[in-house]
Amino acid sequence: MVKGSFWAPLLLCLLQSAPGSPKLARPQNVTMLSRNFKVYLTWRPGPNYPLNVTYVVRYQSFENERWRKVKHCMGITMEECDLTCLENHSLYIKYKGQVQAVAPGTYSLWAESPTYMDYLFDVEPAPPNLTWIRTKETLSINATYKLPHCVSLMNLKYEVEFWKEGSPNKTRSQATLHGTEVKIPLSPASAGCYCLSARTIYLLIIPKYSEFSQPVCFLLETPGTQQRKPFLLLFLLSIIPLPWMYCLKDIYFQQEKMPQSLILEDDYYIPA
Repeated sequence: MVKGSFWAPLLLCLLQSAPGSPKLARPQNVTMLSRNFKVYLTWRPGPNYPLNVTYVVRYQSFENERWRKVKHCMGITMEECDLTCLENHSLYIKYKGQVQAVAPGTYSLWAESPTYMDYLFDVEPAPPNLTWIRTKETLSINATYKLPHCVSLMNLKYEVEFWKEGSPNKTRSQATLHGTEVKIPLSPASAGCYCLSARTIYLLIIPKYSEFSQPVCFLLETPGTQQRKPFLLLFLLSIIPLPWMYCLKDIYFQQEKMPQSLILEDDYYIPA
């Protein structure tokens, strides 16, 4: 009688060589991370992956051990998956992800992120978008955010930096609650090219800061210069028709001087 220890290695060898067996190595460096108010599962390919490898992603809620497939990350070729707004999952419940590599006739075992993502504590904010209006003595600035559709407005503040282009000196505002204007006083003679930049402060237990946004520069003119522009435009509009009026006047007078007794008939001038 042949012992069971003889069949075990043979069976393992047959399974490894069978079509569709998990020959690929697991994806590496699988990580859940936050970027610009969103959550991503990222990874790196395993060794010796073919060029036509694709990936499948699943997630698991902290309250439910069942792994669920992510529909928009089935058969993808990129090495990250957006896990921000998932169907039938609250963003405020901790969760983690796993990824599997797939190639024709083979696949890898699942590789999962080592820790759960807690959005409230782990989210990384994005810089705000800025809008501004200049009045006579004040620059009024507002911040707007493009949040994921499943994220409610959070406790956000922002700081603004304001400076004249080329100057190392920057004016930084106090941290201001989102929805409230930042007002920067201007001197009456303020003119030239100025720049704005801002960062977000996410307030929970420990404040989190985004990077400063890319500077936005604009030409700031004195109020007197801005007021003179409409008058200059009106002045130009008033003098542009004058040459045409003089031209029409000359044509009219030339016609008046022509003898009325000349009548053109059959290409001959016949006295009346």
